[in-house]
Amino acid sequence: VFLSSCEEVIDIDLNSSNPVLVAEGVIDNESPAWIRLSYTSDYFETEQANVEQYATVVISDNAGHSETLDYVSEGLYQGTELIGNYNDQYTITIVKDGFEYEASSSLFPPSEILSVTFEENENLKPGQDESYNIIMSFKDDPLTNNFYLIKFQTSGEVEDDANSYYLVDDSYYENTGEIEYSPMRLNFELGDEVMIELYSVDEETYIYYSQLNDTGGGMMGASSTPYNPESNFGSEVLGYFAAWSMVEYGTVVE
Repeated sequence: VFLSSCEEVIDIDLNSSNPVLVAEGVIDNESPAWIRLSYTSDYFETEQANVEQYATVVISDNAGHSETLDYVSEGLYQGTELIGNYNDQYTITIVKDGFEYEASSSLFPPSEILSVTFEENENLKPGQDESYNIIMSFKDDPLTNNFYLIKFQTSGEVEDDANSYYLVDDSYYENTGEIEYSPMRLNFELGDEVMIELYSVDEETYIYYSQLNDTGGGMMGASSTPYNPESNFGSEVLGYFAAWSMVEYGTVVE
């Protein structure tokens, strides 16, 4: 009775914040640029975030080519003509209500996946089902510092979320022209159909996704002090614009 009499309901007035523009855009070596624009909302807001449908968005390269992206729907703007070209730099510009936001990214040639093998996981706990680790080998240019983002998709159940990604900086590997990589805590079962996507990205994109990992947005994700990754659009915009190339490799665990 004494303890219950000490309880008191405290109302906390949480401040509302002004919506911030969120941009997520990509150009690659096979398709035109696209970008999705929306706005942040308050934590307790139950409605979906508002999208931006009245901006002007232009993509350009360092060779002087440019294109205005068309608005499609639900905040998505899509290009039709300008395709990514290796070793070019791309700049995307967003103009809205007199404000201009700009981000740039360089597109590097894709790597080549040389081999993929699986080995039985020897660190199983008692009662755990048999599982397999993946080991992939891919080419790496020994004359430059290269950065990679890797995604794994499978027909079976994987410990990590399907939207997870893994990051590789080749400066942590011997300069042999080839990288052998095996992601931690990623297990497969016999019969799983596995699709690997290997993205070649620039250093700025690698840093952004590393920060996203720290905040819980990627495959590691366990920051005790959440923060927003630094956008290449500047401090007034969340999100990122990236230029990258990608190769795929499909296999079966057997």
